[in-house]
Amino acid sequence: MKTRRQKLLADNSLPIPTDLIYEIFSRLSPKYIARCRCVSKVWSSILDHQDFTDQFLKKSSTRPRLLFAYETESKVFFFSSPQPQNPDEDTPPTTASYHMSLDLNHVYRIHKPISGLVCIGDFSSLNGRERPAMICVICNPSTGQSFTLPRIKTRKEHEMRSFFGYDPVEKQFKVLSMTLSDGNAISEEHHVLTLETGKLSWRLIECSEPHYPEYKSVCIDGVLYYRAAPNNTPSSMDEFMITCFDFRSEKFSFIKATAPGEVHRVPSLNLISYNGKLGSLKPNGSYSFSRENTSFEMWVLDDLEKKEWSKHSYKLPPQWQSVVPNNLKCVGVTGSNEIVFSEYIPSNPFYVFYYSLEKGTIRRVEIQGMEEFLTKHRVYTFLNHVEDVKLMKDVL
Repeated sequence: MKTRRQKLLADNSLPIPTDLIYEIFSRLSPKYIARCRCVSKVWSSILDHQDFTDQFLKKSSTRPRLLFAYETESKVFFFSSPQPQNPDEDTPPTTASYHMSLDLNHVYRIHKPISGLVCIGDFSSLNGRERPAMICVICNPSTGQSFTLPRIKTRKEHEMRSFFGYDPVEKQFKVLSMTLSDGNAISEEHHVLTLETGKLSWRLIECSEPHYPEYKSVCIDGVLYYRAAPNNTPSSMDEFMITCFDFRSEKFSFIKATAPGEVHRVPSLNLISYNGKLGSLKPNGSYSFSRENTSFEMWVLDDLEKKEWSKHSYKLPPQWQSVVPNNLKCVGVTGSNEIVFSEYIPSNPFYVFYYSLEKGTIRRVEIQGMEEFLTKHRVYTFLNHVEDVKLMKDVL
């Protein structure tokens, strides 16, 4: 019996082996892939085939990119540029490519991209509701496509929090959303939606410990980590904990502080993925990075089950103060163990900064091609973005 792939070859009567065609097309940019899809039905069927989109994503994972999202109140513009791979080389200015823009209502949050997809929280005014409702929009900057997830059916008019993640075992994208109560703003209802099931619907799940979730989060190997407190009252801010949500089992667990001064009690924690483990950064004397810092601490969760952390201290080089600006946002850590910083309010020229954990050096790379957006909009910078040419019809 012929496989679908063999039938595709027979029907199209292609003189070139499909594997070779896949290899050729996988070297092209997503923009050229989109153009090639329009050439003929034969080309479209080849480039839409899962074998090709999987091969393209695999190759794209070996050449990660920086993704930039410029946010206005009601619009988001996406750009990307190559991500420097060799910390030993001086990197010349690089040019960012424009991908797409999205018209929204009021941007609430832009989540870190996962396997080429980006989730955006947007406030939308709905009939019959006293306050705007938060909805989630999924987009693929590489294809320029987007779609809006269905609104959670709840009678509650309260604030919501949403997180985006991926289960690498079942290979499923999921969105976790929760409603927050009025007053102390603790989570009440917890819902999960799974993409690529053919039916977009929210499922109600259980959480043994209602909590006040913060925005900062990171997803590592299918586990979501984010900061939380018993509620959002001032007295509870000394009881910060880290919430863990397993996207596969859809279960919550919590890492709580056992002694004053532990990493969980830092009010402005930078959560990162460090060599496949949860890490957190705290600059000396402040809760956010600036040119005034001289050192910082990194805590690494070495054993999730035992809740064991290790502490690492680093000194910033003398060049730090002359190289970096005063408003810095920690973006993450590269595979070569460089901490990446970006400006939240961009300036012209626009730089991304790399601090080497191994060498203790700082370098900056100029990003060109986005000059008309600089000094006008807030920018989100994301690491390790991979380009995916899979169409949205295959994600729903």
